[in-house]
Amino acid sequence: MPRAPDPRLRERLLAAAVRVFARAGYAAATLDAIAAEAAVTKGGIYFHFRGKEELFFAALDSVRAAERAAIQEPRALEATGAGELVAVIAAWLGFQFMETGAARLLGLLAGEVSDRPTARIRADPREDLRALRARLRQALVRGVSDGTLDVRDPVLCAFLLAAGARGIVAQWLAAPADVAEFGSAAELAEALVEPLRTHAPPAEGGAAPGFLPRVDA
Repeated sequence: MPRAPDPRLRERLLAAAVRVFARAGYAAATLDAIAAEAAVTKGGIYFHFRGKEELFFAALDSVRAAERAAIQEPRALEATGAGELVAVIAAWLGFQFMETGAARLLGLLAGEVSDRPTARIRADPREDLRALRARLRQALVRGVSDGTLDVRDPVLCAFLLAAGARGIVAQWLAAPADVAEFGSAAELAEALVEPLRTHAPPAEGGAAPGFLPRVDA
């Protein structure tokens, strides 16, 4: 009697692919290595994916979706815009620290695989930074509106916060112990946001009409 297919095989393959591509890079990664990492035969890969390129971009899609989901969660959980901003940055940093393969795959997208036709069609690496900046702007605008953040230009501030967070991750990838000296993801997020806090209770009136910029630009 034939064995029933494993309903979680695709997820196992994607997780294995993230680890192998992150360790080896795109060119050096092999389907044999990914199959071994997932404890399946190479035929198990071909059951779900046509080849290495399709598997790479499926793995990339999976980490991008997980990253974006992580920064959406704090929306309804924080009482103030300042608290939401800290939570968003902490969630993003925490995801990167736990899933270091995600940052490395995005690095491959910007470098080793950037000239592949599939990359040019499907995977602009700027989309991920834009999504992070847009999410930061949402929290910044809320913080300006409720009076818990003192920010004159939420768009510029989102750009600078994203750059700071990305710089932390770049250092983490190079020397994790050096970054760990400065605290957890939550502590680092708090340090980034602290200069922007008013430490005032949230206001009910909100900002003056016309002051706040669009957050979907």
